Amino acid sequence: MTNYDIIVVGGGPIGSTYAYKMAKLGYDVALFDMKNRIGQPLQCAGIVSTNINDTKNLPEEFISNKVKGANLLSPNGTSITVEKDDNSAYVLDRVLYDKYLFNRAVDTGVTAFYGERVLDVDMDNTRITTTNGKYSSNLIAVACGPNSATSKKMNPNFKEESYTGIQYTLKTEPSDTEYVDVRVNTSILPGFIWKIPVSPTEQRLGLFTNGSHKQANQILTNMMDSGSTIIQKHYGLIPKFNVNKKIVENNTILLGDSANQIKPTTGGGLVTGFNCTTIAAKNSNKMLEEDNNNYLKQYETEYHKKYDGEFKAQQNVQKIIKSMDDDDFNYMFKELKDNNVDKIISEYGDMDNQVPLLKQLVKTGVIFKLLPKIGVRRLKNIWKSL
Repeated sequence: MTNYDIIVVGGGPIGSTYAYKMAKLGYDVALFDMKNRIGQPLQCAGIVSTNINDTKNLPEEFISNKVKGANLLSPNGTSITVEKDDNSAYVLDRVLYDKYLFNRAVDTGVTAFYGERVLDVDMDNTRITTTNGKYSSNLIAVACGPNSATSKKMNPNFKEESYTGIQYTLKTEPSDTEYVDVRVNTSILPGFIWKIPVSPTEQRLGLFTNGSHKQANQILTNMMDSGSTIIQKHYGLIPKFNVNKKIVENNTILLGDSANQIKPTTGGGLVTGFNCTTIAAKNSNKMLEEDNNNYLKQYETEYHKKYDGEFKAQQNVQKIIKSMDDDDFNYMFKELKDNNVDKIISEYGDMDNQVPLLKQLVKTGVIFKLLPKIGVRRLKNIWKSL
């Protein structure tokens, strides 16, 4: 049986980044991925806030487009445009970017196993069984997505919940590339529809929903502009954050989608995941240096301390959104537009940290103008989470 200091299951961006960080610290790391081609198929929207710059994980060459702002659209077409003075988000070539992160780990000394499916993770003995053999280690990190068998084994009585994500890559007529369109559609709440410009003649049109694939595909087909053609269709699962999910057992930890480290309102997890690899790497290093897996519990504690407040606030917003109908949204958008909320969102809005915006909406009193549609009880739930 081959032994390593650390085994990482899952060669996506989060697993690869954690493996890279641990290899930089001098550990013997093995990275397993069931795919023969890293990064394929694409299973995300491929847009990320400029906060990713703080993680120091994104070279310029993987940015396909830089976005200034967004057009927020109600069911009746009322539009609120929000923007920053500088770029607010990057549209990524996620296939090439994922390959870069994987190869960066390999170049740092990580032993990579392509196309080798992990059949079982033995959390009691810190071993794995794959399609080709057995391997042991002192620590296992699982970052293999929302369908992780290890996550289910670690949480036997936990109900895993996910959204369905569907996206079309489209060839289009020449159009603006500075703004993302975000449209409310009450049939897919609390999800929404996005249109992301990749280039003047290429867009990503997608949504996430609790509904069926058939319904989602029909909605996207109806949303396509005349003259657009589908280049590719992409499907994936977006796990729902749950504060009660266990992410550490013995010497095994969960990371990324396997740990449900996902923003509730947008379904994004790249910046969160990168930040969690930093927390995990720090505590993994202490655990291995001192042979004390209490440090892995500290990873779990620090993760919750950093994100629980933000994610719970986003979940409360989601609950309100889910209960609204077309008339509610049309009313809300009109009130927001009439009260120049676009300026507040432009200044305080952040794809990753939405609590500062909610606090400002409360502080300015704008949110109280929405009471006829939000209701006092639901407003109190938002207030409690701030």
